[in-house]
Amino acid sequence: MNLKKILLNILISVLIGFSIVTIIGIISAKQDLISALKLFPKYAILNLLVLLVIDYLLHALRLHFILIGLGYRVRFLDCLENVFYTVYFSFVTPMSIGGQPFQIYHLTRLGVKAYDATNVSISRMFIGVSIVFFVDILFIKRVLSILKGTVGLTVVLVGFGISVLITLLGLLVFLNKTWLYGVLRFVQKVTKSQKLRDRERAILEWIGKMSSSTKYLFSKAFWAVILDFLIGLVGSAIVAYQLKYALESVSHAQVPLFTFWGIVTMLNSVVYYVPTPGSSGGIEGFYQLVFSKLYGSKAAMSGILVFRLVTYYLVVFLGTIFIWRFTRIGRKFSGSLDEQVGNQLGAGKDDGSI
Repeated sequence: MNLKKILLNILISVLIGFSIVTIIGIISAKQDLISALKLFPKYAILNLLVLLVIDYLLHALRLHFILIGLGYRVRFLDCLENVFYTVYFSFVTPMSIGGQPFQIYHLTRLGVKAYDATNVSISRMFIGVSIVFFVDILFIKRVLSILKGTVGLTVVLVGFGISVLITLLGLLVFLNKTWLYGVLRFVQKVTKSQKLRDRERAILEWIGKMSSSTKYLFSKAFWAVILDFLIGLVGSAIVAYQLKYALESVSHAQVPLFTFWGIVTMLNSVVYYVPTPGSSGGIEGFYQLVFSKLYGSKAAMSGILVFRLVTYYLVVFLGTIFIWRFTRIGRKFSGSLDEQVGNQLGAGKDDGSI
């Protein structure tokens, strides 16, 4: 991902996001963007920023514990940088596909072996899915009761179904090395890649190392997995509270936190699959569809707009300012990474490079 593509994706996300909000304002809320911003109290923005910082610190702490569990001593500030730019690259790529590759790349730069870095990324993704599933099951009755008879209930139930399906499929693939081999064979057949056939032995060896790393994490360092899950639950609640706080700063309506947490968690299982950078447009649209029934159209538009400005657009803005540190990431991925796979892994070297 080069800087030009990043800026193009940011431009696309801004245009789509603000276009959707503008359309919502005209059709549903009967107000423009400026009016929606003026409606939001200024003191509440500072509180949202504090919650945002806490959220990122918790994510960094989770990563820090997982790395310690695998035997690495990585500085907390490096973990925080990894988290910030993992989120950033998720925000500037369609369907958030850029986050995990960057996380793996950055961890290898910090001295983490590539198969361990991949294990960290995939394991934490699976733990994240488990958190979503846990919250969904815990609060499904509350969500059904408060959204009964609304269009938003259908969207939320779809999200619940997606989270259950992903959890089951993830469990099968993640914990079964044979399934991972099956995925490789499938890719070989679909792409008819001679390169994959030539490197199959080396790739299978690498998958074996990653599988061993995974087994170690979930057995010898299971304490780190438990901490990741528990802190992740707190972080999930904080993210939900951010949006709840933003909405209730401009509305007299109140929704219990546990109920709101369940709604947001299920809803996010849908909105983050919108194929736009940072799911822009989808988040604004689906959030408005659901929360306008609970808080009113004007309050929902104002709260969602400021929530996105703080948690999405601000992060994208700050990340782009400091992206010069990683402007060669595209060349590193396409050139260096490919060379390392072919030469170092194929030669059986265990130096931390894929």
